[in-house]
Amino acid sequence: MKKVLVAGSTGYIGRYVVQELKHRGYWVRAMVRDTGKIKQAGPHLEPALAPLVDEIFVGQATQPSSIEEACTGIDIVFSSLGMTRPDFVHSCFDVDYKANLNLLRLAMKAGVKKFVYVSVFNAHKMMEIQNIQAHEKFVDELRASGIDYAVVRPTGYYSDMAQFLNMARSGIMMTLGQGDKRSNPIHGADLARVCVDAIEGNDTVIEAGGPETFSYREVADLAAEVVGKQPFVASVPIWLADGVAAVTGFINRDIQDIAMFASSVSKMDSVAPAHGTHKLRDFFTDMNRQQGH
Repeated sequence: MKKVLVAGSTGYIGRYVVQELKHRGYWVRAMVRDTGKIKQAGPHLEPALAPLVDEIFVGQATQPSSIEEACTGIDIVFSSLGMTRPDFVHSCFDVDYKANLNLLRLAMKAGVKKFVYVSVFNAHKMMEIQNIQAHEKFVDELRASGIDYAVVRPTGYYSDMAQFLNMARSGIMMTLGQGDKRSNPIHGADLARVCVDAIEGNDTVIEAGGPETFSYREVADLAAEVVGKQPFVASVPIWLADGVAAVTGFINRDIQDIAMFASSVSKMDSVAPAHGTHKLRDFFTDMNRQQGH
């Protein structure tokens, strides 16, 4: 039985990857910073970790001394470790680059056979964003390491789409530009299958989206239909969004990165090879029900 370390295990993708690994018969060690999260389901319908994992390892990848034994006895490392929101302590380079590099070095020292990492689809088109630079700087380290590896590049997650439900309920729906750019976001369970397939396969780069393609305006309309409201739709010009992103840089660089990423994806289609079966309407319906609406 192969043993897998999952870093980023309490995140949207990490939880589903743990579930998929256990479904396929792997032994799983989940690396967490906070054990309080492991007994609870995730905020976007993700499974609780506690019933699934074989072992919990408590450590913080930004502090190498706290994870020295994380890779001991491990065959494969999977990492979806990354900064999802500003914490005003660490930068995106601290987490997306340095923390993953700390983990990679420990994996190599421990004789780990393969390292699978989740980056971003269309990253090469967004290299002006520091968060993307940090992702890709680590990808360069991974390629150069000599270890067997795979990089999974998803378009976007269903968890990201949940913001449309929140806006629909608020009565005001914001779209950047005309909302006509298209994407095929992917459910966590479907992406987890892609990730575990990457562990078992030979491809070094796997681009992945979901089975349905929408414009951002269509996602907004679907969210409004599910919550049963017709919100006021405000289209924010791209030039204004870019201006706001520039100003936020004086406040916090990570907030600026989030704003720049939102603006960037609103300027281009992000459609990757389709995987999975989960439908966005079903996800919205389940989320709406979970939130008591």
